[in-house]
Amino acid sequence: MIYFLVMFGIIAAITSPFWSWYLKPEAELNVLIVDKTVPDFTYREHKGLTWLLNQNKYVQADQTVYDYTTDYVGFHPKENQEFEIKDLPEDLSGYDLLYIADGYGVYEEEFYGTNQQGVRSESLYGGMTTEEVASIKDAVTKNGTPLLVEFNTFANPTKPSVREEFYELLNLEWSGWIGRYFLDLSDEEVPVWVKSNYQNQNDRAWDFTGSGLVFADENDQIVVIDQHGLKEGGVLFNYTEKGHEQLSGKGEEAYNYWFDVVTAFNEEEILATYTLPVNEEGKKQLQQYNLPMSFPAIIHQDSLIETYYFAGDYADQEEVPDLYKTSGLKKWREYFSPRTEGSTLPFYWRVYVPMMDGIFKDLMNEPEEQVPKKVLDIHTVDGVSMIGKTNETYLEVYRDGAWEDLLIKGVNIGMGKPGTFPGEAAISKREYARWFQQIGEMNANSIRVYTIHPPGFYEALFEYNQTAKEPIYLFHGVWLNEDVFKTKDAYLPSTIQEFKDEIASTVDLIHGNATLPERPGHASGSYRYNLSPYVLGYILGVEWDPEFVVGTNEKNANKQDFSGTYIYTEEANPFEVWLAEMVDYTVAYEVENYNWQHPMSFTNWVTTDLLDHPSEVDLAEDMVSINPNVMHSTNQFTSGLFASYHIYPYYPEFLNLEKDYVNYIDHRGEKNNYAGYLHDMKQAHHMPLVVAEFGVPASRGIAHENVHGKDQGHHSEQEQGQIIGGLYEDIVHEDLAGGMVFIWQDEWFKRTWNTMKYDNPNRRPFWSNIQTSEQNYGLLSFDPSDQIKVDGDAEDWDDTAVKIYESDDDSHIQQVLMNHDERYVYVRIDYNQPIDWEKDRSYVLFNTIPNQGQTVIPNVKGKQATGIDFVLELSGKDTSKLVIDSYYDTFYHEFAVNSDMLAEEPSIQLKDNGQYFPIRLILNRETLQVQEDGSRKVVPIVYTETGQLTFGNANPNAEDYDSLSDVSISKDQKVVEVRIPWMMLNFKDPSQHEVIGDLSTAITEDIPSEFIEGIRVGVVHANEENEILQTFPSVLTNETEYLMYQWEKWNEPSYQERLKKSYYILKDVFERH
Repeated sequence: MIYFLVMFGIIAAITSPFWSWYLKPEAELNVLIVDKTVPDFTYREHKGLTWLLNQNKYVQADQTVYDYTTDYVGFHPKENQEFEIKDLPEDLSGYDLLYIADGYGVYEEEFYGTNQQGVRSESLYGGMTTEEVASIKDAVTKNGTPLLVEFNTFANPTKPSVREEFYELLNLEWSGWIGRYFLDLSDEEVPVWVKSNYQNQNDRAWDFTGSGLVFADENDQIVVIDQHGLKEGGVLFNYTEKGHEQLSGKGEEAYNYWFDVVTAFNEEEILATYTLPVNEEGKKQLQQYNLPMSFPAIIHQDSLIETYYFAGDYADQEEVPDLYKTSGLKKWREYFSPRTEGSTLPFYWRVYVPMMDGIFKDLMNEPEEQVPKKVLDIHTVDGVSMIGKTNETYLEVYRDGAWEDLLIKGVNIGMGKPGTFPGEAAISKREYARWFQQIGEMNANSIRVYTIHPPGFYEALFEYNQTAKEPIYLFHGVWLNEDVFKTKDAYLPSTIQEFKDEIASTVDLIHGNATLPERPGHASGSYRYNLSPYVLGYILGVEWDPEFVVGTNEKNANKQDFSGTYIYTEEANPFEVWLAEMVDYTVAYEVENYNWQHPMSFTNWVTTDLLDHPSEVDLAEDMVSINPNVMHSTNQFTSGLFASYHIYPYYPEFLNLEKDYVNYIDHRGEKNNYAGYLHDMKQAHHMPLVVAEFGVPASRGIAHENVHGKDQGHHSEQEQGQIIGGLYEDIVHEDLAGGMVFIWQDEWFKRTWNTMKYDNPNRRPFWSNIQTSEQNYGLLSFDPSDQIKVDGDAEDWDDTAVKIYESDDDSHIQQVLMNHDERYVYVRIDYNQPIDWEKDRSYVLFNTIPNQGQTVIPNVKGKQATGIDFVLELSGKDTSKLVIDSYYDTFYHEFAVNSDMLAEEPSIQLKDNGQYFPIRLILNRETLQVQEDGSRKVVPIVYTETGQLTFGNANPNAEDYDSLSDVSISKDQKVVEVRIPWMMLNFKDPSQHEVIGDLSTAITEDIPSEFIEGIRVGVVHANEENEILQTFPSVLTNETEYLMYQWEKWNEPSYQERLKKSYYILKDVFERH
């Protein structure tokens, strides 16, 4: 008996790994596996995952075990070189985990041929699609389904637009590089495409031996770091401190397969890193291609959604045991798998398996709901929800069970960023997220958008509001294509349908229920975040063209007042009735589809306000009124109406002329035309009035003047902040409902009336025109990345600067250098002795366009030059300026030649006429101004000399920073730095070398273009009597001796974000209110 018991015990012990595995209960873990890279019957890209699921006794929703040959989405090979595609299920709500093992795909040579050496061929199938990433995104964001993604999912051949979606979902960005450590670079393991591309790019044979790192970028550029650039060992995988806390296993092992180089947007989400085994020589090679020595291997976010990214093929394991129904096997393999150099097995057993065991365990223990949502108070009336409503003066929000006034402290956000037009909807979720953080820190409580933004906007705002102490509320606009203005009839069926479609799409996406198709000029994608608890109002439409309004009224004169379910009108004109109908439609659509209401308004501006302005000089600016007061809420519309106006202090012109406004005394005891106008507007309205746009630009150029100095441009960033802060205080003290600053970010694509003829409208986003006021309203600047800081310190003049001139003796000027960026041309002059403006004069001569230009130099007698189009005169703080050849002067051409606002001089029409003109900007055309007796008086043209140069410090980091500075001098007075806006040199598009052409060839008002090689430059130095002391070239009449400053064309501007000084000033103002 004892013998049998002993034998039984021995047999039980020996067989315990098997029977104990059977005793372990099954657990349901429904994992959707996506693998598009299955060219053969090895199923290696996901085989390691299915083995682990089965070994852990996880079963699918139908209680079956995982079959690695069938239970995955993607490419399924069949017999006789046939295949089947299994698409992503339409409904992903039933899965506990989405695991994307590989999205690369299958290629013809791999499937139909042997291709053991990795030859590139045509794709049969592969790459993630827009529809797939939208569905995955829905599951992750709406259902809270965790997502785990491995290399290669979003690299080639996945389209860049889909790749961007993954970036936002996973909170990372791919550098464009992939890599791998090879034990022997001469081995067949190195793919043929790597070797052939390297040979083609370097015109040399692949003759590497020994160990090495191979990198390939998305354009198949190959970089090899051979054994001479490496230390011993391969790529080292290591958990971070946070990784050790969150992941199972020791987390340190050599990784010997393909990886990609990614960047985490939030470094705290990095759980593991790779470290490359490079020595000093290898480091230099990495630096040459901006490749890091250490970078993320695992990135995990779990704040609002849960995602993992593995920057390697971790589940790719062909050599897993056939047997999985045994306990203890994983531990056995973890401890006893040999560390064969170059093998992937140690990593699989020692890192991947224990790590995934921990992740699976966490999934089993987590609740189903993964997306925490902040619980907000929502007021309900008869089953209709709301969080905002209006009273007589303010908008109110529902908090802690009660309604409270909310003074609007907001900012508008546009659709533009450098290098793109707004219709491209190119702003990323991470950019929006960063901006919302900064806007919240500015003490703003609201933002406004004019039109539908990409999904990332709404996702970032929702996520910000989940964690912010105070939410940012949203005023959402509904855009109407301004092309309809040409019809002069808002009642055209096509116009009404287009507007209603836009309204419906906007309401749908606010409630997270929209998928918008791709359309040129519009945002698109899947909108799944419900922002309705954070929407404070809808603002319909645009700044209405007065002729469109008049035309609508005239063509629909018999239109009667409107009586809708939620809105009705009294004594409304036909256009106001049309607006009321659109407002009623918006409310009805939202109530019927979502049982929600939000406060309603429509865009208005001073041009169509409800007041009369008899002093206005432009009849179109006081042609017609759109009166919000004719619109009323029925008892069924509880959220209410508010008026929203765009109000600026400098335009229309009546703001500077009407004495009641100009002489109005504000709360400070000062004259203030802006406060005077606000006062009258407040008195005239029977509902809250929000100033939906106000502000001034921090531009160098100027477009309109204000009687009290609040001009449209030519403000430093400090002045911009002080004026905007003052305008907001006026809004508050005149008892308006608040205001929203125009605008958050600078907009390079914009135009201004007094510069728009002189640039290329199709290329505006690719360079920064500081002369155009409309481009520079932002609180956030996009500074050129390589910007030279004109501050008198020459240290930032690097090797990219071009030496125009260098003296070989001790003459006055030792050297002249030039550089440029997307905003300015830079000139630096180094002197032998400290500059003395009482004695010294320097002239920099620019020849930009061939076959014209002056031969004389301003103020300098007895010296002839050739082809001079512009002269930079440096003669002191009050007199330095840039002047232009009069023949090439666009200001004179427009207002003397093409009109009679300036006197025409016949000699100016001749080339080389001996005259230079100051560079000027028009501020007001010649007008007829209404006098007190009702008569009209001709008021001459008003302009400013924009070529006058300002001395100061243009370094944003300096205490005495002045963003208007053009010239700065070093402390020892020996170095002068100058920056010149491209437009002041008559460039229409510096990125493509396009300048304004010969103005005499302009048949119409269209400005001709010419494309040049570069700018020829000469230098003259003179004394106080303008007697020449030094010149370059020595013979100024020989054009070929002038040095040609040239630069590469560009299509992708380089820039970096910077908060302007005005941001910090406004932050303090908002904090006080």
